[in-house]
Amino acid sequence: MPQAFTPEQSEHIRQLLFESACRHAATCGFRKTSLEALTADAGISKSSFYKFYESKELLFGEVGLHMESAIIRRMEEVLKDTQGQDNRVRAATAVNAAFDMLNQWGIVRFLSEDFPLLKSLLSRDEAREHFLSMASSILQTLKREKIRFNVSDETIEGVINILYLSTLHIHEVEGFPVALRELVLGACERLVA
Repeated sequence: MPQAFTPEQSEHIRQLLFESACRHAATCGFRKTSLEALTADAGISKSSFYKFYESKELLFGEVGLHMESAIIRRMEEVLKDTQGQDNRVRAATAVNAAFDMLNQWGIVRFLSEDFPLLKSLLSRDEAREHFLSMASSILQTLKREKIRFNVSDETIEGVINILYLSTLHIHEVEGFPVALRELVLGACERLVA
């Protein structure tokens, strides 16, 4: 007979699954994380997993969305805290705050490799409804704060994506964090109107 969970147990198990997926996203990623590993962390059977999430893809999609949302909230805080400063400095400070969070969490590879795969595995409507691209999210956050650019949105998104993907090599390049900060500042000085 299937195990019944109380509402409190269900909420706790759902949180354990989510936390496990966050840890696995940062260490081995979506593809290398087994359903068995997730359910073991939550103390439930593999068959019970589906009482909480329809699929592993949706669980990891929720993790990606949570991470993107947290990064955007941090950018909004930085932009609010820097009101009155030059928009080039504000933009650079906010973008650097986003990259700092990515690097602190250790989830750059997940967001750049696994998250797009997850979006492609979901239906077009699910992807459109639930997920945003990181570059587009960063651009829209800057634009909401009235930061204007002297090039097209596509160019700005391309620059953000190049900088974002470069963070995959943070451990391979000596002085990478300082160099990235300088690149972001230089891009903002050149591209912010």
